[in-house]
Amino acid sequence: MEITQEFWGTFTDGSAVYRYKITNKKGNSVTVTNLGGIITSIMMPDASGVPGDVVLGYDSMEEYIKDDGYLGAMIGRFSNRIANGTFQLNGKTWNLTKNQSGNTLHGGGGIHKKLWKATPTEDGLLLQCKCLDGEDGFPGELNISILCSLSEDNCLTLDMKAVSDQDTVCSLTNHSYFNLASRGDILSHQFQICAEKHTPLTAKLLPEGTIRPVEGTEYDFREKKPLPASKFDANYVLTEGYKPCAVVTEETSGRTMTVFSDLPAMQFYAGGGLTSR
Repeated sequence: MEITQEFWGTFTDGSAVYRYKITNKKGNSVTVTNLGGIITSIMMPDASGVPGDVVLGYDSMEEYIKDDGYLGAMIGRFSNRIANGTFQLNGKTWNLTKNQSGNTLHGGGGIHKKLWKATPTEDGLLLQCKCLDGEDGFPGELNISILCSLSEDNCLTLDMKAVSDQDTVCSLTNHSYFNLASRGDILSHQFQICAEKHTPLTAKLLPEGTIRPVEGTEYDFREKKPLPASKFDANYVLTEGYKPCAVVTEETSGRTMTVFSDLPAMQFYAGGGLTSR
């Protein structure tokens, strides 16, 4: 694994923004920037050995700064939605930054537009950032570290850790949009999700507070199938452990992506809210 660095631009506060390219011995690569920890490119070969970028992205840093779709970014302090921008902890109500229809989405101001400290190491690219106590309304100073690595068998690993000096809530993720065809839409993709249950959402995409079986619903992806609709956004309750929680294939390119996680749930979002700019 080789990591190279290039200057990409200047942030609004005058700080330098860099792109870091992580390349394995096969020549396949992942490009990450210290702006939001954004993954700007994942270059992987198709069945014929022709490389293609399998994540959505922009050409310039300025486009990422303007982006409101979180393309490729690291997400926190709390990914997904917190209803009414409040939560209860230790007998106290915490009022958060509201940024979507009166709710808190992806942490409010979030970590996706922060400048991270990026350090190439033997194990991968180490990204680090700090959220101050009270930032976006959350309790505790939170120190986040994410190690990005690419193995020789094309396994991208994001090892996420966070430490707080107070009791708090935290839920981190990466917000890359994958297209294994590296062009066009994703309607030719086949999806399999290893989950027997999901958490139904309200019309405002907030959890109803129940856990229900996927059997007999459009949310059942236990057997491989295409998307039932272009606007798809659902949360799945995963089986425990590091077993594959999802497999995505695209037959024309011959590419397959297998997803592993040790977390209890996974959000499947098909990008229905994206604009075409």
